[in-house]
Order: sequence, then structure tokens, then C-alpha cells
Amino acid sequence: MLIGLLAAFGAFAIYRDWTRWHDVFHPTIYCVPQLMFLYVAFPLYGLATDEFEFVSRAGYWDQLADFQFIAGVMCIALICGIWWGDRKGVATPGTIVEHDAKAIFIVAVLFGILGSVSWIVGIVNVGGFDAAYGRAYGGGWDDSGYVREAAQFGFVAAPLLVLSRRKGGMHLQHWLLVFIFLLPLLVQGFLGARRGPTFLAITGLAASYILTFRPRIPFWLASAAALLIGTLLLWLVANRGAIYLGSEQPLDSPVSRMLENWSGNEYLFSSAIVRYVNEVGEPFYGMRIFAHMTARVVPSAIWPTKYADVLGRLGLDIDLTQEAGIPVDRIALVTGWKVAIGAAPGLVGDFWMEFGIFAPLAAFALGMLYGRLWRRSRSDPRLQPAYAMFAALSIYILTQTIEAWMFRALLFGIPAIVALRLLARRREDTRVPNQIWYGHSLMQPGRARHCE
Repeated sequence: MLIGLLAAFGAFAIYRDWTRWHDVFHPTIYCVPQLMFLYVAFPLYGLATDEFEFVSRAGYWDQLADFQFIAGVMCIALICGIWWGDRKGVATPGTIVEHDAKAIFIVAVLFGILGSVSWIVGIVNVGGFDAAYGRAYGGGWDDSGYVREAAQFGFVAAPLLVLSRRKGGMHLQHWLLVFIFLLPLLVQGFLGARRGPTFLAITGLAASYILTFRPRIPFWLASAAALLIGTLLLWLVANRGAIYLGSEQPLDSPVSRMLENWSGNEYLFSSAIVRYVNEVGEPFYGMRIFAHMTARVVPSAIWPTKYADVLGRLGLDIDLTQEAGIPVDRIALVTGWKVAIGAAPGLVGDFWMEFGIFAPLAAFALGMLYGRLWRRSRSDPRLQPAYAMFAALSIYILTQTIEAWMFRALLFGIPAIVALRLLARRREDTRVPNQIWYGHSLMQPGRARHCE
């Protein structure tokens, strides 16, 4: 009954917001399917495939029902937050003038080059392309986490480049640049069999183009595309061990193989966290995320003992280098089974670990953030690249952890904002004497120029 109620509410939310906005990248349209996959499809498949195994790992029927109720409340809270955030507010129309377009294009190229160089450095460090992708779950490497993450800066470059062509349109040379900038993510996604980079590349580019040029897309086409992308991500995970250069293994593992990985099942991981926090644990109330972000922003070369020092200072008995600080060993003592290495808890488990009974409020705030940013991006094109990145990063906050989402949002967002601000200030310093650069508009004495 609880699963059916959540599925019905999710379907209603998609119908409501599609008929109201007809926007493929309204937050409801891409967030709700991810939630339905985790908290509707996962439990239904588990019960249908091996009911005893699934129910016993979830703590049997009473605790399974308790968790499904919590998952439903949190999913509904996030959707209601989106509805609250996307309400019509005071429009603050932005302007993309010629000077802005040139500055945005320059920043896009700089980020694209930086991402490509970082990716090549990682490949060289492991002995070349064959060494990097000649093994399952392969890729380049660098001791600096910033260099490893910078290889994905094409994710920032693509939406900025598309925005810079808002007036002139995208031509062949621009699409070639976008492809080159996204190549590190595409190679890492397909040859490295990773969901995150694949989703970032596809969704980030699609969101950038659709938000900028506003093509009309039928609902059936949007649904088919979402289904294909979801199937691709599941297929990559199911065949991860056979995807590498020179592989002779068949790539015929069904996508359902991921759903049958009980120890790595996101739904069961979330339920285990909820059981642990409710029975013997205490939520961190934001301290785990604060500790993780505080330590992670400082390179290990500068502060080798950063995680231990921060945890000791805050008095936290966890290991931030394993499972984002989630105490999986202590959870196993409560559940009787241990989570697989590399598994992710998803929205419900990670938020419950961090905020406890206040997790629905945190989910509501997250939905409100996405709804408000979507609303503002519709009236201010300067916010469209930021929203496109947030839309693509939704896979991290909904299916993985808060830390995975927050770190990438800061890593990709802050450098782009700083670079754009510096270029805008440089334009301001070289302005025509009888004109004043005001934000992103040119104000002349006696009148204002506005561009729709």
C-alpha cells in the first residue's frame, strides 16, 4: 500500500508539472523518476525476485513498512519543496549582451582546456591510454584529488559555451568544441563503466541546449530518452567487469543484475541506516558533512592528516575515507549483514544519517533550492548554466550522498562564478566613459537598455 501510494503521488507530480510547464528540465520531471526507481521499483523487484532475502535484510515486515513510510514522506517532502520553490516570484530578467557572450565563451574554452589537460595528465601518470582503460573500471590517476576531479571540467565548459551562442546559434565548430570538452567524461563513463560521468555529460549537455534554445519536446520523446538513459546506466554497472579495451568477455549481463546485488542495494542500504539510527545511533546533525567538506577542500599534500585532525577536533568517531563517513561496521552489528564496498545509501539513508527526524525538512529545503533555481533560470539566462549543472548533479544527491553532490557543486560552480566575475570586472574597467556597466546591462545617462 505504501509503495502504491508513493507511485501514485509521483505519477501525479509528473503529470501536474508537465501539463503546467511543458519543461523537460523542470525538477519534478527528472527528480521524481530517480526517486521512483529507488523507492518503488527497487522494493517491488526485490519482493518479486527473492522475497525472503529482501525482507530479512530489511529487518522483516514491520521495519520494512516503517522504512517505506519514511521514504515516502521524504520523497513527498522533496516534491513539495520543488512546488514551493517554483512558485512565481519577482522576475529579475538578466541580459546577455555581446560583451557577456564573449566573456562566457572565453571562460568555457578555458575550462574545457583545463579539463582535457587534467584528464591527459591522469592517463600519462598510469602509463598511457591502454594502461588506463585496458582493465575493468579503469581510468587515469593523480595523487591530487583536485586534478582527478578537474578532468570533468568539460561539464562546466559545455553549458557555458552553449549559453554564449544564445544569440548566434550553435554551428558545427561549436559542437566540435563541446564534444572535445566532454570527451573525458564520455570516455570515463563508457570505457570506465561509471554512471556519474555518463549522466553528467548527457544530462548537462541536454539541459544546456534545451534551457538556452527552448525547443518543444513531446512528452513521449522525453520519457523515451529518460528510459534509454536509465537503461544505459544500469547496463554499464551490470557489465562493468567486462568493459575495457581488449575485452573478450560478452556484454550480455542484463540490467536486472544490479537490482539483485543485495549487499550493494541502495534501498537496503538506506533501510539499514534508518534501522541503525533509530535503534542505537544518533544522527550527526550536519557535523559529518561539515567535517568532510572542511577537510576535503585542503589538498592532502598540504595537510596529510586532515581527516583525522578534523574528526578529532569535532569528536566524531567515524572514518571519512570510507563510505563518506557512514559507520558501516556498526550498522552491520544491528542488521546482521555488511554493505558492499562502494555502495551508496541514496537520499533517504544519507539524509536520515545526517539529520534524523529532521530529514524531511532537509529534503524539502533541497527541493525548494531546485525549484527556485529553475524558476529564476527561466527569467535570467545567466543562471541557465548553473541550473544545467545542478540538474545533472541531481544523480549524486538522489542516488549517492550529500558529500558527493556538495563537493562537485562547489568544485564546478565556484571557479566558474569567479572567472565570470573577473572577466566582467575587466570589461567594467575598459568601459566607454559615457556608459556605466551595471551588472550585466549597459546603462546610459537618461535611459536604460534592456534586452529580453
